[in-house]
Amino acid sequence: MRPLKGDEERPIFFIGMPRSGTSLMFAAFAAHRDLAWFSQYMDQFPGIPGMELVTRLTALAPSSRKSVARHGEARSLADRMRISPSEAYNVWRRCCGLEFERGYLLDTPASPHASECVRRRVRRTMRLQGKPRFAAKLTGPGRIGYLSSIFPRARFVNVIRDPRAVVDSLLRVPFWRETFRLHEPAWQGGLRDEEVLAWKRAGTPEALAAVQWRAVLRTTREEAAQLAAGSYEEVRYEDFIGEPRATLERMFEFAALPDDSNAHAFVESRLDVRDLSAGWRRRLSQDQIAVIEDLAGPGSTW
Repeated sequence: MRPLKGDEERPIFFIGMPRSGTSLMFAAFAAHRDLAWFSQYMDQFPGIPGMELVTRLTALAPSSRKSVARHGEARSLADRMRISPSEAYNVWRRCCGLEFERGYLLDTPASPHASECVRRRVRRTMRLQGKPRFAAKLTGPGRIGYLSSIFPRARFVNVIRDPRAVVDSLLRVPFWRETFRLHEPAWQGGLRDEEVLAWKRAGTPEALAAVQWRAVLRTTREEAAQLAAGSYEEVRYEDFIGEPRATLERMFEFAALPDDSNAHAFVESRLDVRDLSAGWRRRLSQDQIAVIEDLAGPGSTW
């Protein structure tokens, strides 16, 4: 396995349950001038060498960078073509297989082939984008052990949002509402027997989403406990909404990155940082809220 050099060994991974605000927060974080990342074009064309060069446009012309779309928000064709960070599961799938996006991968290190493939893609992305550090966003299970087997010095930012807001959002987005995820677990290998029983007793989509919110947070924290000190940080979506500048500065400090005016300017000019968390109070019934609060666990963990 070819060793990585310098800061190539210290990627920063944003993790968290889908609909937790990871896209908004990572878009702000990834605007840092020192960071390379996978774009939606790399996700769409993972087999084309050099596609990483497209992202260089965001440094030359900041307006070429897409802001984060809100649920249900109409976008023009020109806006949809702008460049944005992507989870790029097509890239990860080519290296790590379908199990990477379908499972918790607890106690599962990456194979030598998968590890070298990921490291090669990260190295090439950094080189072609001309950046000294790499960052990525991956929602769902934390996969901390798996990713740490590839990058032992990686750092992880776990984005946490009120589970009532997360469940409400999941029930409304097509990738959840219009797929098997409404009635079956989205990922395999992480739910405890008692969590499965609790979901089946309630028998509702919000119960399934709530137990998965709890399982993702629980397993992520369990894996994080095995990391070296200073490798894991939790950031709450509500804190970012309330104080985006201070929260962004805190994330840069954790990642050992200098503060960056480019990132703050992107937040101020391109991101619509609004508190959308109150909507669940209108849309969810009292019975639904009670189920979510019961199955997501003690409110002190939120």
